[in-house]
This record gives sequence, structure tokens and C-alpha cells, in this order.
Amino acid sequence: MTRDTSPFRYLLVQALDLARAQLLLFVVVSAGLAGVIWKIFGDDVGRAFDAADMVGALLAGTLLIAILMAAGGVAGTDIKQGYYRALFSKPMAPWWFYLQRWLLGGLVVLTIPVWLGLAFAVAFGKGTGLSAEVFGVVALSYLLIGGAVLLFSTLTSRDWLVAFLLYFLQARLHDAEQIFTAMSRDVPAAVAFALKVLPPFDLVSARAPLPSGGDLAHVLLYGAGMVAAALLLLRFRPLGSGGRA
Repeated sequence: MTRDTSPFRYLLVQALDLARAQLLLFVVVSAGLAGVIWKIFGDDVGRAFDAADMVGALLAGTLLIAILMAAGGVAGTDIKQGYYRALFSKPMAPWWFYLQRWLLGGLVVLTIPVWLGLAFAVAFGKGTGLSAEVFGVVALSYLLIGGAVLLFSTLTSRDWLVAFLLYFLQARLHDAEQIFTAMSRDVPAAVAFALKVLPPFDLVSARAPLPSGGDLAHVLLYGAGMVAAALLLLRFRPLGSGGRA
């Protein structure tokens, strides 16, 4: 009797799970959004809106939720429910298993602009609105938001909720900073410090150009740091050590 010891032995199962759930949902929602917009505006939408602007606007409104859905529960649910005991009854590094699942989630999220672009091209005949910048925004967003979810997934099964609250907090603090700046007043030290410590979610937006220079380095290093921290916890912290809700 041979035993499959390949580190990719769960790859197909993970991919099929994502395809049957998140990927299928993203395709249906993309087609549905195009259908609703066509129903409301008819052929006028093709003349009134640019395809790239439409894709960008819809991504801005849906990308956060999509990433939380694709990355949520990567490790937290398995650990809380004890599923890891069966998953790792055969030799398999937990950090690799969950990194693989997280990366597949990222690939699924990267297809969202494709489904939106194809839906609009079919409905309005104005092109897909796709560009390298659109995919760059999606990839960086997944690195930051998905990286936060993966990190919290090693600590709690409510990883998506914690990441959402962190995103909301950072956004409100960024708004406060802009208000103080517009009023020509000094930003409170506590607000400035919190914005330096929290993930730079505000630097990546589907409504803005891709970050560059120092901002891009900040996003890449912070996102990669969260992923690395998650993998270290999965590598060195026993999965059954408790303390996870």
C-alpha cells in the first residue's frame, strides 16, 4: 500500500472547495450586477460609463467582502473544531497546508475583475475594462486584508470579523487624520501613532492609482510580514494549545 506524501496532495480538494463555493458565487454575483445595471440603464450605460470606471467602482464596493469570504476561516475553523487532527494524521506541515489554501483564495479573488469585465463586455459591448493596474490593486488588497485574516486565523475562528474591525478602525482614523489636516490642525499623537502601527489599508484602493515608491514598499512589507507571522505561529505554536475562540 502506497501512501501519498506529496505536499500538494490536498491541492485539488482545496481548489474544488473554493470553486464550488467562493468562485461560483463571484461568477454569479458578477453576472447579476451586470444584469441589474443593464436593467436599470439599458443601452445608455454603454455611452454614459467607461468599462474601466464601472469595474473599478464595483471592485471598490465589493473587494473587501470578497477577500474576507475567500480568506476567512483558513485555519481558525479547523483549529477550533479539531479538524486538524484528521487533516494532519499523515505527515503534512500545517503552515504549508494553510499557506496553500490562502494562496488559492488569492487566485480566486484575482478572477473577480475577469468575471466583472466579461459580464460588462457581453452586456454592453464596451470592452472589459481590465488592466494590469486593476489586477495589481486586487493582489495588493488581498496581501494586506487577506494577510490580516490569515494571521488572525491562527488565533481565532472569527478571523474575518477581527480583520474587518481592524480595517474599519484604520479607515476611520485615516478619515480623522484628513479632517485635522484640512483644518490645518495637528493630528493627535494617538491617531498618528495608531496609523503608523496599523496595516496601511488606505494606501490601496480600486478608486485610486496603484501605490508606488515608499507607499508600495510599505504595503508589500507589511502584508508579507503578516503572512510570515502567521506561518511562524502555525509552525511553532501547537495547533491544540487552546486559547482560540
